[in-house]
Amino acid sequence: MSTSLSSSPLIIGADLNSNDSVQQMNVGAYAETPDGRGFRYALNGAVATIAGQVYQSAVLDATNDQPSGGLAVAAVAIGGTTITTSTSTTWAVNQFAGGYLSVVVTPGQGYLYRIKSNTATAGAVGGVIVLEDPLVIALTSASKVIVIEHPYSNVIVAPATPTGTLAGVAPSIISIARYGWIQTFGAASVLFTGTGAAGKAVGTLSGGTIGSAAPAIAATNILGYHMATGITAEYALIFLTIH
Repeated sequence: MSTSLSSSPLIIGADLNSNDSVQQMNVGAYAETPDGRGFRYALNGAVATIAGQVYQSAVLDATNDQPSGGLAVAAVAIGGTTITTSTSTTWAVNQFAGGYLSVVVTPGQGYLYRIKSNTATAGAVGGVIVLEDPLVIALTSASKVIVIEHPYSNVIVAPATPTGTLAGVAPSIISIARYGWIQTFGAASVLFTGTGAAGKAVGTLSGGTIGSAAPAIAATNILGYHMATGITAEYALIFLTIH
């Protein structure tokens, strides 16, 4: 499906406690409750979610997916949708389906493309990535790219130090490898480490109990703001602002 702009999706009757064995909509789809709380549709990873804990994307891979300087590719003309890597990688088949390819070294730098599918590789060159949309700028052998899974595909509980993109807070249980909703906006009950004051910013951990939020400090991601005093090891009332 090609990428095009659209208004907010109209999702009627979706259950906040969904635990879908079959995908019902695009991963990352956004929906709101009538009171304004916001949620993203996600694929859970290898451990069932726990209500009130913080989740992140799959672990970023700076060796195979986002190496410094990017992955080398074969030349592709404007309008092409198939990209072949000439840097050795190890990928699972369709690992990046629904994710993104960014051109990081010119020609073509600055453009982002949604990934439709990819082949498996095993420490070898020749990985094939198929894009949802055609290239706007031709790629040459000088171009470099990086790839990433969709941040709401294979989410995992946030570790003591983040290793991926902040996703949100689980409002309920999603079983292993099933689909459901992760909260990103509005009032939420969230596991908390530290001491928090009403109105103060809440961030990701820089060390501490996995799945927990903490008082925001430099170099941490902002989840939102305290709606009440935060007490360590309890579930704080936090207004999420992730979106």
